[in-house]
Amino acid sequence: MNLKKRISDKVIISVVILFNLFPIITYAQDFIPGEVYYDSTGYVEYRAGNLPIILSAPHGGNLEPMSIPDRDCSGCVYTKDSWTKTITEGMYDEFIEETSCYPHVIINLLHRKKFDANRDIGDAADGNATVEEAWFSYHDFINSAKNQVVSDYSKGIFLDIHGHAHVNERIELGYLLSGSQLRLSDAELDTNTYVEESSIKSLVANNIQGYTHSNLLRGIESFGTLLDNKGFPSVPSLTDPFPNIGELYFSGGYNTQRHGSRDNNGSIDAIQIELNTDIRFDTALREMLIESLPVSVNEYIDYHYNNEFLSNYCNLILDVPEPNGFKNEFNIYPNPATTYFNLETDLKEVEVIIYNNLGQVVHSENWSENNIEIDFLPSGYYLIQLRKKESILGNLKLIKY
Repeated sequence: MNLKKRISDKVIISVVILFNLFPIITYAQDFIPGEVYYDSTGYVEYRAGNLPIILSAPHGGNLEPMSIPDRDCSGCVYTKDSWTKTITEGMYDEFIEETSCYPHVIINLLHRKKFDANRDIGDAADGNATVEEAWFSYHDFINSAKNQVVSDYSKGIFLDIHGHAHVNERIELGYLLSGSQLRLSDAELDTNTYVEESSIKSLVANNIQGYTHSNLLRGIESFGTLLDNKGFPSVPSLTDPFPNIGELYFSGGYNTQRHGSRDNNGSIDAIQIELNTDIRFDTALREMLIESLPVSVNEYIDYHYNNEFLSNYCNLILDVPEPNGFKNEFNIYPNPATTYFNLETDLKEVEVIIYNNLGQVVHSENWSENNIEIDFLPSGYYLIQLRKKESILGNLKLIKY
């Protein structure tokens, strides 16, 4: 039975007041980016997007309706991942602020004791018909988002947001590789045996810089390293390439396996993001995390998937014309650079704005064939934005050594 047949216009009485301002999804309409939809149970929320990014929050819901009994299954976990719903919603807002575009977001609104959206239907719903309906809706919404991403961009990434309470206060990134597998050498991880086990298998086969599997997992532009550079220790990463023997580590669960590129040979990769206790429960750290996670996702997409800065991605599918007839044909050299860089362009006067990896302006000047001095900038990754007469001409990446 597909989602179209399963969804009706009936809304559960206990939540009708919550959702009467939002559309109930019927599939007679197309999803509109930025609109919020709910399934027929009212317990699964889908925020439609137009970016190559899908966020999933399966364990952060709070609703505990008396009409749904608590799950009671062998080995099941019932505690929710506190603050992960809030963090996911905050990330959504940050993406909009930074890009004026929308990621796809799927949220389980039920408490985990009622519905575990990161398990197969048996453990997820424990035989309850309403929860089974919600389970199908949850994964159908993800499938719809994936189909839209493939249609718009041909490839993208699915991020499943979780929380852990392990002793090591660091973010754990799950690629469906165990701790013992991550402890293998780079050469071993780069063999087909372990690439085939990876939730980013598609990216390994097709990334714009030709990086190896091990480099994508824990190299200089790996997702963990991008987070680590912003003050959020992560494993695997360049500085913390694997969990040591005896250290607890979540390698990825049902959603990462179901929706990543490992098992379905699709072009949507997946990473399970396990957020440590400190950064979830501390208000200041949580706000910093909400700002930093989207920046890191932007960079990861930019470096490995589409070679376009994220703020321009919507233009790829909305067919926005280039401003004032300018052609976006630019280059910067040398790159990487140490003390200066210059532009290669036919234009004679361009405003150059330099952003750091937090999206902050660190320098701006009017360029006219002169070198642009950057010896005062710390090493790292920068966005070079080119403007003329208030129009954005293009965005270029710069590595500063």
